[in-house]
Amino acid sequence: FTQDGLEIIKNYTVDLLGVNYYQPRRVKARETLPNPNSPFFPEYYFENYEMPGRKMNPYRGWEIYPKGIYDIMINLKDNYSNIESFISENGMGVENESRFIENGKINDTYRIDFVKSHLIWLNKAIVEGANCRGYHMWTFMDNWSWMNAYKNRYGFVSIDLETMERTIKESGRWFKEVSSSNGFTD
Repeated sequence: FTQDGLEIIKNYTVDLLGVNYYQPRRVKARETLPNPNSPFFPEYYFENYEMPGRKMNPYRGWEIYPKGIYDIMINLKDNYSNIESFISENGMGVENESRFIENGKINDTYRIDFVKSHLIWLNKAIVEGANCRGYHMWTFMDNWSWMNAYKNRYGFVSIDLETMERTIKESGRWFKEVSSSNGFTD
């Protein structure tokens, strides 16, 4: 590095940070020696840890840990000059959502519970001074995923792949109410 390079880094910092949060990454000390001939990755120093009793989304194999969104925002506040930020992605994918159709609508209370629990922790961070300016769900409507095509559905709006008809899910109705009233009470 050069002194000029350090000055550039010092003077041109990030103005706004988008944070994608889906699940925590838990680690533990390595139980085995790393391969000294392998390419360097952070995993050289640790192994993944699966916490017993964790809450899981079985369709993605991801841990559901809403407090993680709070931890990230407080870390930004305490250690990164409370940079202005927003949650750019958060959400959960569920396989075969059509099984939750009731009266022609997808009753996705699991998504409502997921988003609500994350918003509760995000609000706590904001109340404690975190400079978070917004929350974006992944995604507004069901979409094609690089990981699993249309197997898992993520959105507030369901898309019938044969007819292209779009139907607002119960989570979409709930989120509209949350947005309109700037919060929820239950």
